[in-house]
Formats: sequence, structure tokens, C-alpha cells
Amino acid sequence: MTMKNALVTFVICILFSTSYAQKKEKIKGDRNVTVSEAKINSFNRLVVGENFEIDLIEGNEAEIFIEADDNLHDVIKFNVADSTLYFSTDKNITTFKKMNIKVTYTNTLKQIETSENGQVSSLTSIDLDELTLVHSGSSKAYLNIKAPMFKLINNDKAKLKLNVTTDNATFELNDNSKVEALIEGNTMQVDLLQRANAKIEGDLSKLEIVADNNSVFNGRHLSSEEVIVECDLNSKAYVNSVGQLSLSSKGNSEVFIYNFPAITITAFEGTSKLHKKELKKKK
Repeated sequence: MTMKNALVTFVICILFSTSYAQKKEKIKGDRNVTVSEAKINSFNRLVVGENFEIDLIEGNEAEIFIEADDNLHDVIKFNVADSTLYFSTDKNITTFKKMNIKVTYTNTLKQIETSENGQVSSLTSIDLDELTLVHSGSSKAYLNIKAPMFKLINNDKAKLKLNVTTDNATFELNDNSKVEALIEGNTMQVDLLQRANAKIEGDLSKLEIVADNNSVFNGRHLSSEEVIVECDLNSKAYVNSVGQLSLSSKGNSEVFIYNFPAITITAFEGTSKLHKKELKKKK
């Protein structure tokens, strides 16, 4: 065997061994459901990945409640490091009778992140001074939020359903991510890129929208006194201004206007289209 062939064989063996080592052993739940509870250190950031589904509850002390098949409790790992709560598994859980995980958070919580197929939901309203959500992969979130300062960063194919009460909201939507939200607030800034899709309802004083690269903003049922919208590269925006509308549309973008605002056009280029629509009552 030549030195070159030996080297290639060695590399292949290393790659195969590494791949095998990284592959988790499979485990099935034993269908004997038991409960465990643990107090943990307070955390300001929660990270949920893999296939975890976490329910959030507000409390005075940080705790974790797990209701699951008895042999899976040792497989479910969690720890708080650098004020961040992480979840993981050391085996691949294939089937189970019960998997119910609840996390009690305190007022130190400032950021929630989901990735892969992780999911978070709130059984009660999340009432904090400020909160940032960061979502990626195919993760999901179903949350009720009350926070004077609220920020959302949504990536990949993540899907969210939110009910938000805030003074100031910032949404950054990328890739194919989707969000549905009901919002009550003062000001809101929405940036959409790369086929992102937002469907938002509610009432605002001021709304700013930047939609680019095939993204869609559906705000036909989002009433705002003032709307500033910029569309480019085949994007679409459905806006409902009851006062003033400032409009910039480029490329082959389309803007659909509901209600009867005073309109200022700052740019209207390419094959842009402007539509006046009648708002139909929701069924």
C-alpha cells in the first residue's frame, strides 16, 4: 500500500469513528410515568434545542418540573452555566408515554432562544421589563408577553405565534421564518429579508417596515397612526394607516393600502405597484 493510499484509509477510518461516536444510542420510554422536581440557580437566558418542548411559568424561585417515563429522567440533562439554562439528552429518545417539562423562571429572565426542533410555550403571561426572543432551525414558540422593551430575531424556518403588549417592539425576520402576532403598543420596527413572512394584528402609534427580497408583511389588521414602509426586490406589504403613510417602493414590489391615510411617496421605481384596498371584516 502506498503512503498516499494509507493516508486516505487512515482519514476515512477517523471520520467513520468520529461519526459513530457522535451518534447517540437510542432509548425507548418504559411507560412507567414518574415525576421529578429540582430547584436551580436563577438564569437570565434560556436555550431550548433538540426536540424539547418546554412550558414556562413565572415564579419566585427557578425550578424544573419533569413528568416523564421513569427511565428517561436520567437521559434528560439540564444545567445553568454563565446564567444560561441549557437542556440536552445523552441518548436519542425514540418513543415515550409522557414528556412534560415545565420551567419556572424569575424576573431575571431576559432572553429565550430556540433552535433545531425545540419549542417553548407560556402557560401564563411572561411579564418582564425587557425580553429578547431568538429562534432558528425549525423551532416553534407560542408565547404571551408583556414587556416595555421587546425584540424578536427569527431565522430559518422557525414559526411563532405571539401575543405581545409593549411600548417598543423590534422584529428582525430572515430566511423563510414566519411569525403571527397580536400586538398592542406604541412603536414597532419590522425588518424582513429573504422570503420572511409576518402576519401581525393589533394597534400601534407608529410602525416602520423594511421588506426586502421576496418577503411579505401582512398588516392589514394592524392599525397605526403613522406608517413608514420601504419595499424592494419583489416584496409585498399590506398596511393599515389611519393617519400618515410614507412610502418607498422599488423593483417589482407591491404595497396594499387599507384605510384612508395621507400618502407621501419618497420613491416609486421599477415596476412597483400601489393598490388601494377595502378592509373586510374578520369572520
